[in-house]
Amino acid sequence: MNIFDRAREKEKSYHEKLYEEAVLFEPGSWLAKPVQTVLDYLDLLPFPDLRVLDLGCGVGRNSIPVAQRIQSGNGQVICVDLLPSAIDKLVQYAALYGVSSSIEALAADVEHYEIAEATYHYIITCSCLEHLSSEEAFVCKVKQMQAGTVDQGIHCIMMSTEVKEIDRKTGLEEKGLIELNLSTERAFSILDELYSEWEILTRRQVQQDIQEVKEGRDVLFRSQWMTFTARKGGDGPW
Repeated sequence: MNIFDRAREKEKSYHEKLYEEAVLFEPGSWLAKPVQTVLDYLDLLPFPDLRVLDLGCGVGRNSIPVAQRIQSGNGQVICVDLLPSAIDKLVQYAALYGVSSSIEALAADVEHYEIAEATYHYIITCSCLEHLSSEEAFVCKVKQMQAGTVDQGIHCIMMSTEVKEIDRKTGLEEKGLIELNLSTERAFSILDELYSEWEILTRRQVQQDIQEVKEGRDVLFRSQWMTFTARKGGDGPW
């Protein structure tokens, strides 16, 4: 099994276990609340009938709060995730929170999911693009996202870079097992170039540490958490 396949299997196993054990919006995991940045930029989109694409949606951590906010205007959130089990949970949570009519959920590999052109006002990728197979696939997917966005639409990209795994007992540090482990500098460089004709709204990074138990060892997964948001060109009302 090559590195990509090993990383993919690890990520699938981790997320399936988390989604089975943790309850959406209950304390105790990162599923406890949506990413505030996602909601903040949603408020900058004064379009009727908002169409939102959430790539790597999981069980609806961001999709459901977004749907709640845009439901009254007949908005729609298209939710895509690799795991059928996550999509099943999302459908259940959407019903629980009364937003089933505003959510369209499907299981698909984001890398191969075709984004319809000039369709979306808002595209969210939270912990998604670092799970593509290569830098080339990363560039290709962002270009698809751009083509799929209407004028004055916004992209909200959040991803982990420079992922490391630290044994908390020995202090031994090694490269983290993840599909696409870009340096922060390289990731920003790619995005800066791809979005050179867009208005960049946010460009920041913070260190993120997640404690886990791996094969009986206490492990610290450390990464640089990037946030990059941009608005498609044109003279908007802002």
